[in-house]
Amino acid sequence: MCLWSPVEAQDRPRPRIEVEFGGGVLGGAALGSNDANLRANNPTRQSFRLFSTDTDIGRAPAFHARVARALGRRFGAEGGIVIGHPEVRTSLTADAEGSPPLTVVERIDQYFFEASVVVMFEEWRVGAGTVPFAVAGGGYLRQLHEGLTVIEHGGLYHAGGGVKHWFVARGTGVIRAAGVRADGRIYVLTRGLSFDAGPRPHAAISGGVFVGF
Repeated sequence: MCLWSPVEAQDRPRPRIEVEFGGGVLGGAALGSNDANLRANNPTRQSFRLFSTDTDIGRAPAFHARVARALGRRFGAEGGIVIGHPEVRTSLTADAEGSPPLTVVERIDQYFFEASVVVMFEEWRVGAGTVPFAVAGGGYLRQLHEGLTVIEHGGLYHAGGGVKHWFVARGTGVIRAAGVRADGRIYVLTRGLSFDAGPRPHAAISGGVFVGF
């Protein structure tokens, strides 16, 4: 979420609080691979592989709600939630008994609880009401398996930017600003649902409508 009316008059009040609702697409990522092994009965204790797995999380729609507050003409802070329901696909291959490859699909509920710092670039404004911005922050990751059988926790970081366009920008009234926003981000997830210890980057694009008070 970004604040600040593009109106130049210094004595005109600007909205201090904005709310935004919107949606977009969160990209997928690899979750890692693993082997199911048995200990072979021989002196060297070599592992005997039963089968191999390779897991990824798919691209999926995501919906968000955010609240922002201005911290001055250029800077602001925002917090919100991003909700998605991606599919997790696990491919089973190299079966020791020669069974054909198999793919198991599970749908999860995924929640990002995020806090961000926003920087507005008024000097790069396009026309009377379009202003680019940058955003970065972090938060908490929560993933629920189908049937709520397992809950995964983790962290997240994100960085990106976009543009914001005002249709309404005025100094009086209950609603002082209204418009649309588009942005792109890279989310880096740590822990959560994964088969390795490394961070997992996800690209995201989204758009929304905002109202300022």
